Amino acid sequence: MNLVNDDLKNLNFQFLMVVRECARHHPMDAIWKFNLNAVEIQRMSCMSLEELKELAECGRAVFTILPVTATPTTTPSNILAALLPVTAYA
Repeated sequence: MNLVNDDLKNLNFQFLMVVRECARHHPMDAIWKFNLNAVEIQRMSCMSLEELKELAECGRAVFTILPVTATPTTTPSNILAALLPVTAYA
């Protein structure tokens, strides 16, 4: 179980780094891609590496896996991805 926890910490940290960089350089994209509001984007963009690391070590995922559903063959996958709900915890 310890390896799973270590992997989760690494995934969390990498995810939070992506969110922070997107929030810093493309805040409107970050709002849409990560389902965060303007206040959360501002907080994320100002977080230090130590703060991200501390958040990443919370013991659970800071992101949500989207439900796997049947994919219609007539709609391009990029359009389908844009229509899926996205939730992130920060």
